[in-house]
Amino acid sequence: MGHVLLQIHNITWIVMAVLFLISLIAYRQKAWSMVLRLTYVVMLVTGIWMLIRTHFPIVYDIKGILALLLIGLMEMALGRRQKQKSAALSLLFVVIDLILILLIGYKII
Repeated sequence: MGHVLLQIHNITWIVMAVLFLISLIAYRQKAWSMVLRLTYVVMLVTGIWMLIRTHFPIVYDIKGILALLLIGLMEMALGRRQKQKSAALSLLFVVIDLILILLIGYKII
């Protein structure tokens, strides 16, 4: 069960990244951002489920907090893009946060 949960979580991260890029490019079409928000929910549910199964190790607690921050940064970047303002700084923070999350997830940090 844990392996399947991890695979769903990993695939959701990839789908989320692709949908975020599509949402940035096609910012006038609301459907992409709505599907992106659905992937947020799947990612959060599978992440919390894995945290419960592993009894909340501190490293993964930090990864979860960074993931919540990532969702906020992604939404901020999309909101700025919809208002046709520069989202460059938000995107920079998204990239930095995503790199930290991946380094923790793949046990490099």
